[in-house]
Amino acid sequence: MSFDAEAVRADFPILDRRVNGHPLTYLDNAATTHTPRQVYDVFEEFYAGYNANIHRGIHELSHEASLAYEEAHDRVADFLGADGREEIVFTKNTTESINLVAYGLSQHLGEGDEIVATEMDHHASLVTWQQIAKRMGATVRHVPVTADGHLDMEAARDIVTDDTAVLCAPHVSNVLGTVNPVADIAALAHNHDAYTVIDGAQSAPTRPVDVGAMDADFFAFSGHKLAGPTGIGGLYGKQELLEDLDPFLFGGEMIRNVTLTDSTWNGLPWKFEAGTPPIAEGIALGAAVDYLAELGMDAVREHENNLAQYLLRELADREFIRAYGPGVGEERTGLVSFNVEGVHGHDLSSLLNDRGIAIRAGDHCTQPLHDRLDIPGSARASFYVYNTRADVDRLLDVVDSARKDLDAYLASDRYHDYISDHYHRPRNSGALTDPTFVKSSEETTCGDDGEFHVTITDGRIEEIAFESRSCAVSRAVASLLSEDLKGMAVEAVADLDGHVAHALDGQYPDLRRECVEGPEDVIREAAREYVEEHGT
Repeated sequence: MSFDAEAVRADFPILDRRVNGHPLTYLDNAATTHTPRQVYDVFEEFYAGYNANIHRGIHELSHEASLAYEEAHDRVADFLGADGREEIVFTKNTTESINLVAYGLSQHLGEGDEIVATEMDHHASLVTWQQIAKRMGATVRHVPVTADGHLDMEAARDIVTDDTAVLCAPHVSNVLGTVNPVADIAALAHNHDAYTVIDGAQSAPTRPVDVGAMDADFFAFSGHKLAGPTGIGGLYGKQELLEDLDPFLFGGEMIRNVTLTDSTWNGLPWKFEAGTPPIAEGIALGAAVDYLAELGMDAVREHENNLAQYLLRELADREFIRAYGPGVGEERTGLVSFNVEGVHGHDLSSLLNDRGIAIRAGDHCTQPLHDRLDIPGSARASFYVYNTRADVDRLLDVVDSARKDLDAYLASDRYHDYISDHYHRPRNSGALTDPTFVKSSEETTCGDDGEFHVTITDGRIEEIAFESRSCAVSRAVASLLSEDLKGMAVEAVADLDGHVAHALDGQYPDLRRECVEGPEDVIREAAREYVEEHGT
């Protein structure tokens, strides 16, 4: 029997809402999925029926809450193929799970040890291992990504050596959709007596996962990406390894015995769940994996892949589109990242939002991967159990008209006239020959990719220019600043506060606030750095 996404949609009332007068088309599932009634009803049942702290009270409500919370661990263990609840620790999310492992394993790391990550790792993994390596004197190496979006396993076999202590990799890339050979990765690590840490944030929600068959030492995942609530995630770890790890947090629940001079730890998994845990969220996570198990994870995988393949085929017919990752017909998960020629992802996302369509645009917390692809960011459409081909068709309608619609969007009454003017007639675009300093916009939270070139004479900005691969709004603002700041004292630039917002009379959508404020943040920071180093 075929997967009936239309029937599934009835379980998700949020899909009935309208955005900007259009039916919601939600294609941002790789960031967060929606939650069905069967899961969020758990909260009312808990708080109205048996709300109490667990493992602490000799009364009926505490007993009921404790049983439900413990059974949720059992259900998640079954869902992932773990041997039992002892191997499932509830955390806030994938990020905390990876940090828990990194902290525990750091006690075994030192000078000369190597940590191997990949070029497609999420920042939650990359940054965590970077910091652990710095603290422990270890070195981080990276498995490269091939031109067609796969891990270079031949290179991996050269990079992973007997000096490797930890090998971490995503099961599924959150940008490329690539499904990595995690069993081979685990075997490679174990051949060199290294630990394997798998980021399962994108795989646990989208395909069958068997951590036993995978033979990973640790597997991290998030609830909010698999039809569950926010604030709850989990870590699978082999029991003998979890028993050997030091706790990440200390306090109530994780303690067995305490004296004024020493303490002993509780058994697994409670050893790693200090304090009052997210009880309702944990019970709801159990309901979420039950919901997905009933749908059938093989069916979920096939449904997502069918939608991704349909979108890939359609994009391949459009010469003005570049898609990333495995091509048509290759195994991938249900997400497709792409760029439209002449339309930055942030601008495309705004045009789509006008039609009630939600996607993700930016670097998706994978800046090094986007650097490897030599692009500032990408637009990402990601599917889940309630999406249909009609959703893809609505996306394609906007993609097809985006280049034409962008001019009208910027010239609409949502924006001050300056935006359209500076976008179409940029001032001071290009590099300066011998600038005093160059300041990149890479640090902005919205993921801009550009830089200011500034020449300072006698404490004033004599020349200012910009180069940019940012969105149309940020490019227009950079142009405006290059015109307004010329001749200004560098100290005054260092004190900028709302210059652009004032120049635009606040006339821009709040959704694009970061695009408007980002260039000002960059040039202000550059001026402050100059003043601190050189004075006025």
